[in-house]
Amino acid sequence: MSETLRDEPEVVEAEVGDKNTAVDVNASAVTTDPIGHLGPVPRWIVLHDRSVIFALAYVSLTIFLSVYVSYFWLVALVGLHLVLEWLKKGYLGYERGLHRTAWTVWDTKFDIALIFLALTLLSYTGVGAGVAGAQSATRVSLMGGKLSALWARAAPLLARFARFGVVLRAMGIRAVDLFFSARVILFRKADMARASKQEAFLEQNPQAGADQPVPEDSGRIPAHLPWQRALGGYGWFAVLLVVVNSVAVLLAPVVTEHTYPTLLQTLAAKFHPWP
Repeated sequence: MSETLRDEPEVVEAEVGDKNTAVDVNASAVTTDPIGHLGPVPRWIVLHDRSVIFALAYVSLTIFLSVYVSYFWLVALVGLHLVLEWLKKGYLGYERGLHRTAWTVWDTKFDIALIFLALTLLSYTGVGAGVAGAQSATRVSLMGGKLSALWARAAPLLARFARFGVVLRAMGIRAVDLFFSARVILFRKADMARASKQEAFLEQNPQAGADQPVPEDSGRIPAHLPWQRALGGYGWFAVLLVVVNSVAVLLAPVVTEHTYPTLLQTLAAKFHPWP
């Protein structure tokens, strides 16, 4: 009588205390390397946020192209990072549609915040930072006594920043570019810290029960959407940064000599690929 051979996983009886536990040794490769089944390119895409080479290239290109060419390239690089993050979510098994898209946008929140920060800097560059222009001071004084008093207190501080800006310009450095460059570096560092914390499962692959809640920073693929759980410090900081910069851009024609048409023209010129 012939025997039928079956390709079944090898099971080893592992003694733990007084109980025997069945262990599938063929699953050990998945446990030690959850993304071992991916090719070199998909694997790099999944791990790109923790790559020092990617961080250096991203920071260098963002600063150089934005400061010395056009802020259009900031938007282009952020768009490229969005694509990488969207592909990464697909390789990790995020659900298609809103779930995958929402987490893609949320995990690139610092990149998106950079665009809003650039809009604010460009809205006030060349017309006096804050309310430094003479026309701006007149407008503020007309807005009420409290704002006038606030302006009087802020004027000396703004004057100090102005003197600092003169020194930087004498060195061939614009203060706004220096500030933007520092933000790029700090935001990339924060994003790398987020990836290292939230994606620890790519190395450890912890298992959770089907009914066990999955917090955002647990290092597992979350079943919820970003806004359905507490945001945390980094999350609130990014949201606040977007809101504050959006308000600052909208107020630029109020506290500077800009009008809304001239503001739009200025931003359009700054975001042209080859100004």
